[in-house]
Amino acid sequence: MCSTQTTRSARRLRFALPALLLGSCAAVSSSTGPLKVDEESWAATGAELPVALIQTPGEERVSIAEAADALALADVVFLGEQHDSAEGHAVQLALTKAIAERRGRIVLSMEMLERDSQRLVDMYLEGEIDQATFRSTARLWPNYQAHYEPAVEFARAGGHDVLAANVYRPIASRVAREGVDSALGDIWAATTVDASPGEYRDRFDAVMSGHGAVDAERMDRFFAAQCIKDDTMAESISRRIASEAGAPPVVIHWNGRFHSDYGLGTVERLRSRLPDLNIAVVSMLTDVQLSRSLAEDALNQGHYIILVQAPPAEDL
Repeated sequence: MCSTQTTRSARRLRFALPALLLGSCAAVSSSTGPLKVDEESWAATGAELPVALIQTPGEERVSIAEAADALALADVVFLGEQHDSAEGHAVQLALTKAIAERRGRIVLSMEMLERDSQRLVDMYLEGEIDQATFRSTARLWPNYQAHYEPAVEFARAGGHDVLAANVYRPIASRVAREGVDSALGDIWAATTVDASPGEYRDRFDAVMSGHGAVDAERMDRFFAAQCIKDDTMAESISRRIASEAGAPPVVIHWNGRFHSDYGLGTVERLRSRLPDLNIAVVSMLTDVQLSRSLAEDALNQGHYIILVQAPPAEDL
């Protein structure tokens, strides 16, 4: 028991990125080797490449257990990912299981599941429909079985709730075509959407600039479509927390890292709804050299960063 460190960690969790610094009851590991992830998580996702997990603002290597000790103190943990990384998903799954072990009860919240599918999710968790029926009716992502089903199956086996947090996909598509007013009032979307300028918009524009020239009006609609996802996920999480009569379980939210990096996107929308939440952000970088230091901007992405080794170069 390390009550002093736990108290300090809980207090630090209240600060916004990048100043927030997570502590842990365990000493920070000095190991520089690849991260050890439980074999079940590794096998479930088909992971093969070496990975590491670092704590920021430095680049201290930590274990799953050390990170989970600190993350379990949060009210909400954002696991920001690269959607196609088997190795990253293996680490996310291991962290999810380790946090659940420490807290006893979690809500697994997912960008990959949409609000209108919540009833199907609940029916599957409760055993009212089988896996085949769930797979065929819940409009799952193409890589759901390989990369997200292991987390849902863990939640199902452990009696944990799963939150279908995201906006109904056709609504976001409509916003990209017609603007945000076309979606307001829909029960499968957030009641309010913030698409105001700021750092998040600047970073969005920078990413979109790599996809060719887009006129300003169209870019506004694209950004609004991004924001309606952020606000809907934030609203879904805030409603789930508010629905608890007693102390709520920790919410572990899986999403593409752009939605949570730098404490922006869904994170800032959730903070605007529930300002007193303790929120932790985990980010991910793939195709990196584990032996090399990260740039300062990359270190500001989250409180922890999952690093996935670049695959070996193919022989010419």
